Amino acid sequence: EGLGVILLVPEIALTSQTIERLKSRFTEKIGILHHRLSDGERFDIWHSIRKGEIQIVVGARSAIFSPVKNLGLIIVDEEHESSYKQTDEAPCYHARDVAIMRGKLLKATVVLGSATPSLESYANAKGGKYSLLTLKKRAKNAVMPQVKLIDMKAEYAKAEGFTLFCSDLIEGIKTRLSRGEQTLLFLNRKGYHTFQMCAGCGESVKCPHCSVSLTYHKKTHHLSCHLCSYVLAPPPTECPLCKATATLHFKGVGTEQVERTLHALFPDIRTLRMDGDTTRHKGSHDLLFKQFRSGKADVLIGTQMIAKGLHFPAVTLVGVLNSDGALNLPDFRSSENVFQLLTQVSGRSGRGDLKGEVIIQSSLKGHPVFHHASTEDYDTFFNEEMESRKLFAFPPFTRLTKLVFSGKHEAAVKRAADTFHMRLLEKLPSEFSLYPVIPCGYAKIKDNFRFKLLIKGNKPLLLSSILSATERAAALPRSIRLLIDVDPTSIFF
Repeated sequence: EGLGVILLVPEIALTSQTIERLKSRFTEKIGILHHRLSDGERFDIWHSIRKGEIQIVVGARSAIFSPVKNLGLIIVDEEHESSYKQTDEAPCYHARDVAIMRGKLLKATVVLGSATPSLESYANAKGGKYSLLTLKKRAKNAVMPQVKLIDMKAEYAKAEGFTLFCSDLIEGIKTRLSRGEQTLLFLNRKGYHTFQMCAGCGESVKCPHCSVSLTYHKKTHHLSCHLCSYVLAPPPTECPLCKATATLHFKGVGTEQVERTLHALFPDIRTLRMDGDTTRHKGSHDLLFKQFRSGKADVLIGTQMIAKGLHFPAVTLVGVLNSDGALNLPDFRSSENVFQLLTQVSGRSGRGDLKGEVIIQSSLKGHPVFHHASTEDYDTFFNEEMESRKLFAFPPFTRLTKLVFSGKHEAAVKRAADTFHMRLLEKLPSEFSLYPVIPCGYAKIKDNFRFKLLIKGNKPLLLSSILSATERAAALPRSIRLLIDVDPTSIFF
């Protein structure tokens, strides 16, 4: 029909795989847009799109703004992914919402795809605002994997201490090695240990520029910050707080330690590790995927980037080592995020002709989210979560706006946030709820102190005008930055 297409993917890592599939079906020229392109590469592709030389555009969230001629279709793959939301600078847009609005303005079809849709999107579909199309079977009628939920408290008791892998997972890996099949291990923490802690005072070694503990990397014997890239080498031998020596110990588990432990258990095992450390260079995603897909490794160990949309036909075992931590975050989306993550990573198993298995390790086995994820019962999870959201007046039953104040001087930032809060109290009508000023989950990033306040209410246009008026009246100092995030994907960070 001569119409253009935009296909959004949540991770840069997925672009190459997506383009391979498209090229096998379409002869049209395909353009790729993401933030790792150089300015020159981005300009050339943008110019070709604008001239109509490229009809199909694949990319991360910013690709939604590409000037595709005669746009007729927008596809948002894995629409539930939080990476579609820009959160670190204005405007805090959500690519999915921009896609819906752009489709509406241009009368283009918009397809939101996900095995675990966001509660907001599914509620819109159930309510008739969107059309709901359901895939009842996997591609090529592949059998759904068998899911086992392992109680790690019992495993620790059996091992008389901490163990990284449950006995079922060790046996499962051994079986795959003997059959020449592949395994995928998911752990959402890179590094070897997640922090260095003093046994005397309990203090961890923190980044001097951010309010997070430094992560230990054994291979290079250094500590690093995953927010600002600060590096401390070698790790200290004296506690920075109490100055005690011989009391600092490494705690927690990261992807590096998983890899080393595997080699201790299976000396001849071939492993690949995919996390922020191994994929920081251009083309590293593609290289790792090609190596694993071609059978050059038995096990792929990774963080969130391996949980989404990847197709490895020889993977018949997925092990989820620990996803409990995310459930402890004080965020109303915690259960939803964990359910989506578990279901998505489970979907990497048994995608070919061979039946798959998933082993989920948890110390919170009784939590409902693990039961629903292990049975892939999205509808029951959705109904229960919607009841909870309604009870506590959280989206999709209300709209949230998060204001984040930041600057170099903590007292000045807190004072500015408090002043803004006081003026909002005077201006906001009673149908809005205004929460107190508190530090952000990451209270300091790159030497900038951060405070937040939340507003609940279902009149976004009215709130927008009130915020504009308050911003003018408050006259924030130039040293204070205010970021307004409407419909935030997280209220914690």
